[in-house]
Amino acid sequence: MAASTSVRKLYVLLCGFEILPLGVSLRGGDNRIIVAEPICAYLAETEAGWVLFDTGIDASRIHDPALAKAYYIDRGWTTLPVVAPAHSLVGQLAKIGIQPEDIYHVVMSHLHTDHTGYLKLFRHATIIAQRAEHHYALHTPPELGNIIEDYNLPDLCWQLIEGDYELMPGVQLLSTPGHTPGHQSALISLPSGERLVLTFDAGDFLQNFAQELLPGSASNDEQALESLLRLKRLAEEPGSILFPLHDPDFIRTAKLAPLYYD
Repeated sequence: MAASTSVRKLYVLLCGFEILPLGVSLRGGDNRIIVAEPICAYLAETEAGWVLFDTGIDASRIHDPALAKAYYIDRGWTTLPVVAPAHSLVGQLAKIGIQPEDIYHVVMSHLHTDHTGYLKLFRHATIIAQRAEHHYALHTPPELGNIIEDYNLPDLCWQLIEGDYELMPGVQLLSTPGHTPGHQSALISLPSGERLVLTFDAGDFLQNFAQELLPGSASNDEQALESLLRLKRLAEEPGSILFPLHDPDFIRTAKLAPLYYD
């Protein structure tokens, strides 16, 4: 293992798909084009224990007609997300040989609903988010992007950070505001020497970075572009790979759990 990292393995957890107009992810995109975008979470096995990055989307609110109407249809979603049994977060953890109780650090990129769905399973863990994101999410009325019941839980243990933060050797959290005021990304150093640039929603597709196109929605366009360019520069460094969370082409070639990157 490289001396500079405590990371042993990184797993990609495919937690479902959102069915969205292209313009949601690509600014100016043709909304007649509908895209099935993957919902992902990541799991790192480290010398200090398991670290989960985001928690997917709560399938119970999709499969229950009354909840689906209240939380999605009535809020303007035209098509419900797709979460099949194979996309179960708990089921994927079980295939790796662990359960939620084994995870003691959960990093939240931001607090939109396709990232916060199963925070409720991690009341025992430390939840790490940017302070600006936590404040924004708690004071933003329910809309297309957030379900406050996912994260406004009195017994969640938050660790609120400000700016870049080294969680442990090989796990660097990067402040990348713009999609939301407190969005963060991550830089993961693998034992092989490769570095994975986890973009989360700073740019949904590889195309966002290749053509320097903003995502469809942003809390601040100037910040969003600065964050996108920062991640692009990091990914251009030798041995670095850009990992977009919502890219439907990228996910087809990614190693999905229980396979892993090391």
